[in-house]
Amino acid sequence: MHYLKKWQWFAILTLIFLSPPNSLAVEWKGSDWNVNLNGALRVSYNDDDIGTETAAKTSNKYLSGNKSHVQLTGSRALTMGINGIFKTEWGLDPTDNGEGAEKLSLYDMDQYLGLEGSFGLLRVGTMLTPYMQTGIMMDPYRRDALGARFFPKIQSALHTGTDKGRGRTTNSIRYDSPTTHGAGAQFFYGIDQSDENNNSFGTGLTFDSEYFSLFAQWYDNGEPGKDEAYKFGGELKGGGAALFGQYEFDDGLISIAENLSGNDLTTETNSTDGADTWHLGLKYTNGKFLIIGQYGQRKNSKNGAMTDDGLTGWLLGLSVYLDKTFYLYTGYTQRDYNNDRDNDSRFCLGGTLTF
Repeated sequence: MHYLKKWQWFAILTLIFLSPPNSLAVEWKGSDWNVNLNGALRVSYNDDDIGTETAAKTSNKYLSGNKSHVQLTGSRALTMGINGIFKTEWGLDPTDNGEGAEKLSLYDMDQYLGLEGSFGLLRVGTMLTPYMQTGIMMDPYRRDALGARFFPKIQSALHTGTDKGRGRTTNSIRYDSPTTHGAGAQFFYGIDQSDENNNSFGTGLTFDSEYFSLFAQWYDNGEPGKDEAYKFGGELKGGGAALFGQYEFDDGLISIAENLSGNDLTTETNSTDGADTWHLGLKYTNGKFLIIGQYGQRKNSKNGAMTDDGLTGWLLGLSVYLDKTFYLYTGYTQRDYNNDRDNDSRFCLGGTLTF
């Protein structure tokens, strides 16, 4: 975790907000490198009503920066039609003071080097798994307070986190094939730095066209116990409307990521599985307005630490785009647990500035 002082953040945010919308992104060209600075700043007011198995619900009102981020990307022409590329991405929360009165938190996200050419794209470092990447495509609010993978949990925890067996894989090599007639393939290999050397890997297939897209993914954490997940999904689009969704099959890896296994179990002995997770969504765009509704479920796991550990979640949101770089949104989301505990809910009002 890294920190900057408040005045440094204030200076950065002031420069971004005072810049004209068409010049928010910054590009440098020099020494044959093309380097771009961009990202998104997110702030929302959240009113959460959260309960537990043994306590009544309590209301928690607060400001959140959600998943704000800044990133530097660059490319340089090498030889034989090959480009060298890099990306360094950092998450931040402009509403958080960090661990001290003069500090704000800054944490690393994607960090990689790569080569790109007619052969496809090859990257080494920390990056999204193909599994998480397609999930983000099925999550219109993505890093905002209404993201389907966060509060309502209608996407599994394999779409969050940075670590082995999570959405952003570390110490990894990823290859993306060239796209042919809308179809492409992806493969990654994650190097386990522990003594067990249980390396993770996964693959995916994607197809995209004007009116629909499809995908399928497989994720294996490389451990002796149950630790795999599979999913498929897609989107139908046209006339300003789109119907989208995905289904995730849990062969242990979702249960591990969601902490559903017993406390005495490890990834090497895990026998908990069956926490299949799915969701469907509908979005409609009319001018500057975007309406989004999503509904999904996580099934009860088998051999989990608790019985009836599944849930049902849904969300409804409205976004207003003031221009191509800034939108306001409001909405409501809820998750209902299968074990009859009180449901959790969130009302939020937020804004996102991209640059």
